[in-house]
Amino acid sequence: MVSEFSKLISFEELYSESTDHFLQPFQKVVKPDIHSGMELNFELHNKKRDKKISPILYLAKLSDAEEILDIYNDIYQGTYPYKEMECLEEIEKMITSSNYRWLLFRTPHGKIAGCFTYQLDFEKKHGYMRGFNIKKKYQGKIDAVKAVIGSMIGIWNEYHGKICIWYCENRTAHTKSQYLSIVCGIKPIAILPNKDIFFNEYESDILHVAYNINAIGKFRSDLCPKIIPEVEKCFNYSDSLYNLGYNEIITPNVLLNHKFIKDLENNLTTKNSTDRLYYKIVRLDLNNGSYLKFLFNPQLLNIEKIEYKVSYLEEFYLLIQELRNFINKFDVRYCEIITSAYNVHHQQILSNLDFKPRGYIPSWNFNNGKFEDSILFNCYKGSLNPNIKLLRQSSKLLSFI
Repeated sequence: MVSEFSKLISFEELYSESTDHFLQPFQKVVKPDIHSGMELNFELHNKKRDKKISPILYLAKLSDAEEILDIYNDIYQGTYPYKEMECLEEIEKMITSSNYRWLLFRTPHGKIAGCFTYQLDFEKKHGYMRGFNIKKKYQGKIDAVKAVIGSMIGIWNEYHGKICIWYCENRTAHTKSQYLSIVCGIKPIAILPNKDIFFNEYESDILHVAYNINAIGKFRSDLCPKIIPEVEKCFNYSDSLYNLGYNEIITPNVLLNHKFIKDLENNLTTKNSTDRLYYKIVRLDLNNGSYLKFLFNPQLLNIEKIEYKVSYLEEFYLLIQELRNFINKFDVRYCEIITSAYNVHHQQILSNLDFKPRGYIPSWNFNNGKFEDSILFNCYKGSLNPNIKLLRQSSKLLSFI
């Protein structure tokens, strides 16, 4: 049986500046034990809310994989754009991997009502939150707000200090996931136009982030951000959230040695590998240690997870130009790349090649013990869905960008 609620938590305590502030009100209220079952012995106050079932949180086991698959099939009917979530073998791999934590929401009678996935990158200190799902039969009955809050309490406590930046991509066909994030202090930081397809409809996402207090404060890089004028509005929006301080706005003169670019082009090779789910990993290699690689999702016709290493500006230009060629050849609808907030020449080349800044992400890149700022650039094709739904906080982001 779920014990009686022992504490009232006001909504004002939830809209937090950091994950540390978010966890503070729950320290003596909830025992953050996702391994043996975590009861949510609190009630949310100062808001009119219908009485709903308070879920009990458990860490998923291998034996739960088929039930998780059933949740996705129940909701999406085989249309979910990320096919690893519709593959039993892939779900089993994630459940048993140390880089994933998969939470289950159970009713007081032990029935599984939903799930939530956390993907952990300890080297980057990133935690990616995805796949918050409630079975259709429990939608409107399970307390989704408490389920999300409880998930953050459990996971953020367990990985405090090990994971310092938590992020998620929220849908805009409705405002439910945006609201659940904002309640937990996970703030909108960038717009991803036409990135996804849900139920056969193009859909934009909003990137939301939450920080450990040291990542956005004590250990944020002391370097002054250097940004091109096109990035200034994105910076100003993030500054309004996190009081980032000074920046230097520069319009660089991008001078390129085109003979050098031609020589590099002669050494350029492209390597492709395709996994069992048809994701394509593409690596553009200059055979001198410089490269650019990315993930191409043929289900969505989008490109993400771009990583690159270059020594010269000409290398960066050539690799981005080749990326552009790939976009055109395969009719890619959406592409995103994250670059340094301290390198105006890279920013300018991206802008010159029709990538647009859509978000300034503080403390995104962990480098030599410091968290450095980054800028998300993207490009997209097609018209945006006119029925986009945004909360006030997300609308503010768009008003800056």
